[in-house]
Amino acid sequence: MPKIFIDGKEYYAEKGQRIIQIADGVNCGGVEQVDIPRFCYHPALSIAGNCRMCLVEVGTPKIDPATKQPVLDEQGNPVIAWMPKPLTACSTEISDGMHVRTHHTSQMVRDAQKGVLEFILINHPLDCPTCDQAGECPLQQITYKYGPEGSRYEFEKVHKPKREAWGKKITFDAERCINCTRCVRFYDEYTKTHELEIVQRGWNNYPHPPEPERLDENPYAMNVIDLCPVGALTSTDHRFKARVWEMSATDTIAVNDARCSNIVLWVRDNRVMRITPRYNPQVNGYFISDETRLNYRWINDNRANGASVKQNGKQVPTSWKDAIAKAADILKRYKPDEVFVMASAKASLEANYLAKKFAFEILQTPHLDFIEHCEGEDDHLLIRADKTPNKTGCELLGIESKGVATEDLSEAIKLGKIKCVVCVEDELSTLLSLDALLKLDALIVMPYNISDSTAMADVVLPAATFAEIIGAYVNFEGVVQLARPAKALKHQNRELMKEMALSRLDKHATQFDRWSDEANKIDAKPSWEILQELAAHFGATWRYQTAREIFAEIAKEIPAFNGLDYKKLGKLGAKIETVQGGRAALA
Repeated sequence: MPKIFIDGKEYYAEKGQRIIQIADGVNCGGVEQVDIPRFCYHPALSIAGNCRMCLVEVGTPKIDPATKQPVLDEQGNPVIAWMPKPLTACSTEISDGMHVRTHHTSQMVRDAQKGVLEFILINHPLDCPTCDQAGECPLQQITYKYGPEGSRYEFEKVHKPKREAWGKKITFDAERCINCTRCVRFYDEYTKTHELEIVQRGWNNYPHPPEPERLDENPYAMNVIDLCPVGALTSTDHRFKARVWEMSATDTIAVNDARCSNIVLWVRDNRVMRITPRYNPQVNGYFISDETRLNYRWINDNRANGASVKQNGKQVPTSWKDAIAKAADILKRYKPDEVFVMASAKASLEANYLAKKFAFEILQTPHLDFIEHCEGEDDHLLIRADKTPNKTGCELLGIESKGVATEDLSEAIKLGKIKCVVCVEDELSTLLSLDALLKLDALIVMPYNISDSTAMADVVLPAATFAEIIGAYVNFEGVVQLARPAKALKHQNRELMKEMALSRLDKHATQFDRWSDEANKIDAKPSWEILQELAAHFGATWRYQTAREIFAEIAKEIPAFNGLDYKKLGKLGAKIETVQGGRAALA
């Protein structure tokens, strides 16, 4: 195994690795990482070596031509033959015994990096105060750390296209571009769709698509926004809506399909403002689909807000206590086989576990299922046809998908065999027609959003979304991951929620601030809490205080999750290997 020295510290590496990979701690056994600035390098893309920001001094032990042995100094240490000019850490392959000096120990490297930044900034516009990338811009951060304190350039800067629409999803500002080519390489190497090319020459060149509208057809097009190390590529959807320092950033997972991509939810004033990718090598790598990125408006808008019951054909707001009591009274009217409980592949593992207990132990109904949501086909990258995050979790819990066909359930309702339906965190109108819903004797729903089924329900008990709870989900490959709360529910205090990230505004806000709106806090509850309160009306003695306690019981009772807890899941999750009979083992 090759051994190299960076700033005098010893590192073991694998043959063929580059210096920058060793500095980043890739396959180095958790050694201390070394900060090497870069713009064009990205671990998921090929090496371009064109920004020259990652320059380092490189040397190798001097070899005596006669003895073929390293030349030693007076202290017995190898004499290092340093190369006359710095090399790029991203493209230089390591060799055994190599010595590297970074800006931490080399004045030459510091001067070279300062010169590179001066060249980059010569034609870069000084519009940081109005740039959407401000506050999270690598160029801005690296300039503060390694760049010159001022500019010696006194002439007019080069002008290029500004605020150019690349389809409906991306806005391009060519003057900010530093030609790192990350965007070009992404479309060439990851999606293999080749939408971008470098146009013009010399100081006037920049990336540009021959047909900008074609980017709307690329389901991964917006990843170049995160790859861009400056403010040249910004999200048209998020443009000028919020500053990064005004938002809290919560590490969580996406729930729009069975991939369960790792994401960051950015929240300001209790509204989700945007979604960005989070690295997880066993789930989605560095990227997410545009579908995942833009799947946030339903969390903010058209939410079912506060418990209600139907009176004279209209939904009337009421207290949670009265609504749950009403739901329990309704359920007590029917025989067990007249009630259908619809669990949800959109809901957390904890919610589905209590839905199963409620159906089988409390109501003693044989009718328990969940709705499958499939659209399109799986692609060769991240997108899944299964648009639910927890189908695998439901199956591992023993909630069998019987494939309830619309006509089968509708027929059972029409014949009076099914008189009451309890729907947990799903939209029943996607399965049943309006006519079938009207024929139901009673309907109890725990929805996220207002819909046809909430209008017709006898009791509406709004459920918290994945952005407002902590809960486990199992993706199609058997990776168990945690969703963490990014938004506070009504009567919750963000500062008391240990799992919830806080922005500067959250930390210093008061109830008198004009930017804050209490109406953004939804009056909803996690489904497991609602089911527990319902079960209490039937004499159940469930006493779960947190979702963590429910997961602990799941890990004890369900073989698939033996040995797991929230701490072991962490932020990257744990892989389980499903075997016959619903059992599983840690992979």
